[in-house]
Amino acid sequence: MNSIFVIALSAIFVALAVASPLELTEDQKALAKKHGEICSKEINLTEEEIAKVKDRDFKNPTENIKCFTNCFYEKTGTLKDGVIQTEVVLKKLGAVIGEEKTRAALNKCGSIKGENNCETGIKLHECFEEFTVEIKA
Repeated sequence: MNSIFVIALSAIFVALAVASPLELTEDQKALAKKHGEICSKEINLTEEEIAKVKDRDFKNPTENIKCFTNCFYEKTGTLKDGVIQTEVVLKKLGAVIGEEKTRAALNKCGSIKGENNCETGIKLHECFEEFTVEIKA
């Protein structure tokens, strides 16, 4: 998996509910890379799909991209069987961006449910994206 894709994944998925610039630690980057590689292989993303993720283009996502998003959230503990894990999100993000900002995102996005787990993952991502700004990866 190319490094630009990994950095994009880090920025996209580690940045849940960020309302101010966030610089990812080396550990966060390594973990995002690991999860991204595992999910990319499990879902079998095409080069075109990888490019869309890299470009943060989630308009009209393919089923693979939806399932990749869910897989990534499952690997990070954000979702478990399609259900958002509030305590995990509060613990992981609260320490980085503050509990207040994290709770605001959870209040808006926490009850999102799609027709299946893949749909839930992408809908959750779209909701969290409303809270993101500049990410330094």
